[in-house]
Amino acid sequence: MTVVDETAVAALPLRRNRDFLLLWTGNWLQFFGSRMSGVCYPLLALQISGGSAQAVGLASAAAVLPQAVVQLPAGVLVDRWDRRAVMRWCAFGRIVVLGTVAGATALGGLGMGLLLALIAADVSLAIVSSLAERAAVRTVVPAEQLPAALSQNEARGRIAGLLGGPAGTVLFTWTRWSPYLAAAVGAVVAAVNLRYIRADLSTENTARHRPIREDLADALRWLRGQRALRAMLPVVTVSTALLQVVMLGLVVVLVKEQGLPESTVGLVLGISGCGGLLGALAGRWFMARLPLSVLLVGGLALWAVLMAAMAWSTGPVVLGVLFAVMNLIGAVFGVATAVYQVTTTPQELQGRVAALSGLVIALGTTVGAFAAGKLLDAWGGRTSLLVAAAGMALTALVAGLIPAVRRARVPSAQTPKTTDPTEPTEPTKNT
Repeated sequence: MTVVDETAVAALPLRRNRDFLLLWTGNWLQFFGSRMSGVCYPLLALQISGGSAQAVGLASAAAVLPQAVVQLPAGVLVDRWDRRAVMRWCAFGRIVVLGTVAGATALGGLGMGLLLALIAADVSLAIVSSLAERAAVRTVVPAEQLPAALSQNEARGRIAGLLGGPAGTVLFTWTRWSPYLAAAVGAVVAAVNLRYIRADLSTENTARHRPIREDLADALRWLRGQRALRAMLPVVTVSTALLQVVMLGLVVVLVKEQGLPESTVGLVLGISGCGGLLGALAGRWFMARLPLSVLLVGGLALWAVLMAAMAWSTGPVVLGVLFAVMNLIGAVFGVATAVYQVTTTPQELQGRVAALSGLVIALGTTVGAFAAGKLLDAWGGRTSLLVAAAGMALTALVAGLIPAVRRARVPSAQTPKTTDPTEPTEPTKNT
């Protein structure tokens, strides 16, 4: 086992932290590959099926289903096994899956059944790897640098989202199998990088033969004892669900109500993506100047104002700028809440707590998308946006009235990680 000198690591800036750079770059390439392959799976399903919209729906369902099925067992796996080994096996698995998609596509032997199975496998492996990486960041980065590290991870996702989709479609237009081969190469680099990380990424959890429900029960018991996290989770879930009205409403407002071509949706998303990237890069700056409660409650309140403004705006540029500001705010308090969750959660529970949170938010997003479609069909874009804005304002008000949310703070490097950060720390208090 390699022992890392934590004092030496703490003195290094992130750009010179070898382990963090290896972890960051390898997983960035994997994430970029996921964006490329993800945007091309529906296109490939459309091509294989001869133009069937139902096939596109099945491909989308195969990508969404693992979010509900895989999250919880993945969280248990990440907390039971060496996280380096988990990420490497996931990278190897993705190499096989993506290579199979590329090879079968090139040879003309890919059918819908095999494609759906490969999509589900690819997304499942990506979920497990993402949970393991999030837990590993806390090991390779000193506590005082976690805000900067998670801000860079958020920015990585935003950049991949901006560039991965266009790059994937360009490659897919050139030759059908090339995006999947490129994504497989990214997984190869990630696997190689993990080999050279010096930090010990193993866990102290040796109960590998316990039933999964017992491990999940441990995480639920801990989560119930964290009043701020327990309160913030439904707040974030509801706000994410309401945000689906904006995501779907853009299409309705621009294409259906304003009669603009479908390409304007891409323009709006491109402008908004720039805002999200700026927010991710600025997350650490805001965290250093504003408490977590202000970032969360203030961000939700500003979202409500911006959503109401979008209801009365016309033209893709104006809507894009408003959505960009929303994305900037969302990225900032997204980084802040991620730092709070990582720093307050014990190392041995990182995977399970992140999985439980991710599952709840994913279910909220699914319900929100379904409800948003019904709302937009019934009331149209403008009214739906105003209703969602009112709901967001109410969510911000409720969050601001919760004492645990108002008192929440990101623990410092010296704060005991097993205590509730909303409670005052006493010198004689047992940890």
